Amino acid sequence: MQQLLIGVLAGFLLYVPSQPALSDDQKSSTPFDTQAIKAAFVAGSDYAKALSRLIELEQQALSLIEDEPLKLGSIGAAILGIYPASQTGHYAMQKYYAYVQADDSVELHTDRLDTIQQAMRISGDGNPDTPYSVMTMYDAHTYARSINNTPVGSIYQTTQHHPLVFLLITRPEKAGLRQVFFDLSHTLPGLIHQGDKDNIPPDKRMLPWAVIRVLAAKMDTAAQAAIGAYLSNSEKFDNAIGWLKVASRTGNILANKLLARIYWRQAEQAESSDAQAEYRELSLENYLHAVALGSTNSMYTLAGLYLSDVYGKENRQAAIPLLKQAGDLGHPASLVLLARIYNVGEHVEANRAQAIEYFEKAAVLDSPHAIISYARFLIFETAKDASLTTEGPIHEWLLKLADADNAEAMIMLGNLHARGIGAAQSNRKARRWYRKAVKIEPDDADTVNEVVWTLTVTDIPGLKRTKYAHRLMEQLMTRNQTASVHPEYLDTWAATYAARGNFERAIELQNRAIAMAGKQNRLDVMNILEDHLDHFKAEQVITESAP
Repeated sequence: MQQLLIGVLAGFLLYVPSQPALSDDQKSSTPFDTQAIKAAFVAGSDYAKALSRLIELEQQALSLIEDEPLKLGSIGAAILGIYPASQTGHYAMQKYYAYVQADDSVELHTDRLDTIQQAMRISGDGNPDTPYSVMTMYDAHTYARSINNTPVGSIYQTTQHHPLVFLLITRPEKAGLRQVFFDLSHTLPGLIHQGDKDNIPPDKRMLPWAVIRVLAAKMDTAAQAAIGAYLSNSEKFDNAIGWLKVASRTGNILANKLLARIYWRQAEQAESSDAQAEYRELSLENYLHAVALGSTNSMYTLAGLYLSDVYGKENRQAAIPLLKQAGDLGHPASLVLLARIYNVGEHVEANRAQAIEYFEKAAVLDSPHAIISYARFLIFETAKDASLTTEGPIHEWLLKLADADNAEAMIMLGNLHARGIGAAQSNRKARRWYRKAVKIEPDDADTVNEVVWTLTVTDIPGLKRTKYAHRLMEQLMTRNQTASVHPEYLDTWAATYAARGNFERAIELQNRAIAMAGKQNRLDVMNILEDHLDHFKAEQVITESAP
């Protein structure tokens, strides 16, 4: 059966171009307009036939790049005879001429490849909303290879503005996996052959999913992963597993990651311990495959499972090397978790200096989560040990986030000024940042609650603003139904009444908070809520180290 994207080409039957091929000398002096070449190719009367042949030859060329460079000359010439702006064709010729030591020809094809890639970069930036425009999926693979990235997975997607997007996962040297998006929408008219059309209603032949189904049947791993993902989202797990297992055999990391999640979901739904154990092992197997292909997210997830003793206490220590491996590849969440582990001495010997080093490594990666986690660590630890100092520019990192309207960063800046961490202590600056945070996120319950709690119960002289805090909490709890049944928010609301001298109302709200905690099985907060209730009954306000 003819295979459109993955099939192996038998022999060297070449597509014959309508004009004689140019010599390298002629090519070097010929204007090279990639957009005009592309437009003419797509508008050609035999576009579907030419595209099919181009894809077959490009697939074969990439399969020969490492081991059989002498064969690349004829294949590369055939590719460029069909489509002169093929990245893969020029890349193949570049490798061929390098092997036979023809430096002038290497330079020619290197220049042409650079020109094509420059035009590609003008077309977009490789992000989901602005993908690069390339002629085929193999040009996407070639681009990755040309910048020393190894392709490790792919999937087709559809968006509102780009009917057929090719997402390629690549592995750079000594770095985490990278996602690059390519627009293949222009190929839709050419990807379905006459034989395929016989099985597809005329009104659906240009629909992306109709094309993806055809490609999946022809062993296109990106199409198989796309169908598997769709079925998984629809919770048709058995059917999804079938497609994803086929895709995973070609080393598609996205298939392994999806399989790991599906098997884990099935483990959670299993009715017997034996079935649960079997699904967990299948999930582990696929996480390990993804880890081997360089997935830092899988390293982090698997480390979390090890730390939770899901795979036995004997595997708990395996989490630390996984987190370090992910951290070395630039995964901020892994570095933050390592910092917390070293700070409390869980699974390792406690080492606060090592914790700070991991926090700073994570913060340097411009991760908002890492920067804010580091700030919270500094605030908490400084409250216990005033001698703690940091060399990291935590204020600069937080200011950058605040400039992007990150309310949590604003709260952290307020907390740092309130405690005098990294700057002179200033209640005025602290309160200014708190007000900015609430102004940015007036309806965010977490933001309002944290600001209100600090301004209500803080032990820092002169920082409290109980009237303002009470007004904020009243507004939140009377207009936000979800917040009004949250035990912690009810606790804060009660504290604002106590701070204003209305202990009767504080007791009423605190009893409601305790009832809600019991109803929601929130035993983690029950002792704190009951302790605060005792304070209110004794007509005492809550005062603590906040922030």
